[in-house]
Amino acid sequence: MTKRCVIFDFDGTLFDTGEGIRDTARYALDKLGVKDFPDEKMNLFIGPSLFYAFNEIVGLDEERSKLGVELYRERYKSVGIDKSCPYGGMKELLDKLKADGYVLTIASSKPLEMVRYLLRKHDLSGYFDKVCAADFTTVSCDKADFITAASLGDSNVMVGDTRFDIEGGHKAGVKVIAAAYGFGASETLSEAEYKADSPAEVYLKIKEVFTI
Repeated sequence: MTKRCVIFDFDGTLFDTGEGIRDTARYALDKLGVKDFPDEKMNLFIGPSLFYAFNEIVGLDEERSKLGVELYRERYKSVGIDKSCPYGGMKELLDKLKADGYVLTIASSKPLEMVRYLLRKHDLSGYFDKVCAADFTTVSCDKADFITAASLGDSNVMVGDTRFDIEGGHKAGVKVIAAAYGFGASETLSEAEYKADSPAEVYLKIKEVFTI
């Protein structure tokens, strides 16, 4: 029997982590003296590695970007992380997929310790056969590497909400379902083969992927 694997991104796909990430990123920027980064761009911290966000998106040099990562992680571990919860309907989606025999994995740029903490807190750890994520020594990362490592099936599909998931999935050679309920910009989600507006629709798209 063909082993079918569904690879999930974490932030903006499995969990709504937006409030905690935005608040923590703003805290770090304030500590760094960055006062002019607009609120409407705070969602850009969701998806890429933290170093990439401070360095490439905000435009800080390497030293200040590394300091930004340290400030962010210190604050997020104590305050921001608990402002997160699974999207509505997510447990039902995971129940259906496990009942149908899919292998479920995670590929995330979020530190592994934080991903595992939130999975345990919300009783979701048992759904996933493998979690591939960053560690605290990671400065920058290629999402494709995590996706490749999380691809446990003979056939695999990636579910994610940002361009990093879409580009990483394609680089890893898998099709992508864009989680349009997450934080990605609509113009980048159009690069995915499929689009889902809710966890319930993710299920339908997964069934479609594996029947074509």
